[in-house]
Amino acid sequence: MSKYKQVYEDIKKQITTGSLLVNHELPSENELMKHYRFSKDTIRKALALLERDGYILKQQGRNSIVLEPSLNKPQSLTTLLTMGELNYPQTHDVQTKLTDLYIVQGDPILMETFQVDDSVDFYRVGRTRTINGECVEYEISYFNRRIVPYLNRMIAESSIYHYLEQELGLAISYSEREISFRYANDDEKTALDLGEYDMVVVVTSITYLENGQAFQYGSISYRPDKIVFTSTAKR
Repeated sequence: MSKYKQVYEDIKKQITTGSLLVNHELPSENELMKHYRFSKDTIRKALALLERDGYILKQQGRNSIVLEPSLNKPQSLTTLLTMGELNYPQTHDVQTKLTDLYIVQGDPILMETFQVDDSVDFYRVGRTRTINGECVEYEISYFNRRIVPYLNRMIAESSIYHYLEQELGLAISYSEREISFRYANDDEKTALDLGEYDMVVVVTSITYLENGQAFQYGSISYRPDKIVFTSTAKR
């Protein structure tokens, strides 16, 4: 990872976790240079990226200021954040509702994805997410029960990742993602408040532990006006 991206990711994490407070100023560029031991050009590139993604506001003649989190800011394709982390410190009314929770076994797609035989079973978890009164996300996820042996409604409607990391001690590392655009299916039309839209943005992903083992496969369908992704491309 480049130096400016390291600074970007570290400051972004401090903002999303509340270590850096909303409406407070960041340290000066010189202070950030001393802290990270990088050049002023590196610090300025990181701050420009943070401003582009809506985390800070640069001010003429003053230090940058931390902006209030917004769920409508672009989500980075290179980070894994829960809705709770995106919504810190609870600036939006977010409600997660469990629609399905049952065990499946012998599904060909799951067996191929996880490279297992039909003796392995999976939790199928269906959830909707309502933001400020509008249901704009519909999620279907499958968890390998050899790694995630137990889930219930309370866990699913709060934070599955918090449970996996804090209670089970799992080290979640990275996710492979595919983004597609298609017409909404019947389940999505029923679950989502699509309004005038008849299409959805679908993010399908396989998520891995630190040891490289896949533990989750699934997709999240978004109302198209409620999601923006960002990524950094290099040549």
